[in-house]
Amino acid sequence: MESITRPVFLPVILGTSRQGRASEHAARFVFDEASKRADMTTELIDIRNLRLSIDDAGEAIKDSQFSATVDRADGLILVVPEYNHSFPGLLKHVLDSCLSEYIHKAVGLVGVSSGPFMGIRVVQNMLPVMRELGLVTIFYDINIGQVGKVFAPDGRLLDEALERRSDRFVRELIWMSKTLREGREHITIDDESAEKAPPEPCLMCGNTMTHHADKLVPAAAANEGEVVVAAAHACGACGFELAKVASVPAAGAF
Repeated sequence: MESITRPVFLPVILGTSRQGRASEHAARFVFDEASKRADMTTELIDIRNLRLSIDDAGEAIKDSQFSATVDRADGLILVVPEYNHSFPGLLKHVLDSCLSEYIHKAVGLVGVSSGPFMGIRVVQNMLPVMRELGLVTIFYDINIGQVGKVFAPDGRLLDEALERRSDRFVRELIWMSKTLREGREHITIDDESAEKAPPEPCLMCGNTMTHHADKLVPAAAANEGEVVVAAAHACGACGFELAKVASVPAAGAF
């Protein structure tokens, strides 16, 4: 079961570009804690460094490096501050630039707030977005309220209880990431279908890939009476993942 034993790749995404952001301390803390583990690898993605166009949206503005990193990931850790009862618009702009890269991957949410609600409201608002993107949320979050009392201005941790809470969060996320990776690579939805899709050979190693998801995607180019579906495939031999987008008759999409 090499898929279960090999380390998972879980990037940490810092979801705000605001100057003086205290959530940067939270993101670096989570990144440092994750980096200590032998059963996962990580990197820190700061959305401030993604130069996405603002005269378009969605996959039309995809950043190739961000897309490749998310595609390679087994799951994501999102560190998100609460802005006016919700999350930063720039983060939504960034997340919307990808789609097939997320399908059937785990996500852990870290909500950060300067007030007493501990980022709970931002997590609540993120949940439907995660579902629509195809990500699978775990049932344990990290909630950081009154962030100025948790981290010093230089980023030093002031509340050691956060270490215990983050350990439980990371362990749950690793479990879910490994489980979903096993599913992507070895379980195909076509086993339950009357008409099985033709085998899809892996472009990297030639082995047969699984077909683990069909997801409806928005596309203005679809003809009337058709919908666009992203079919997600994964290789159990080398871990390569592939999504093919095709138009299908609306009545037969799902």
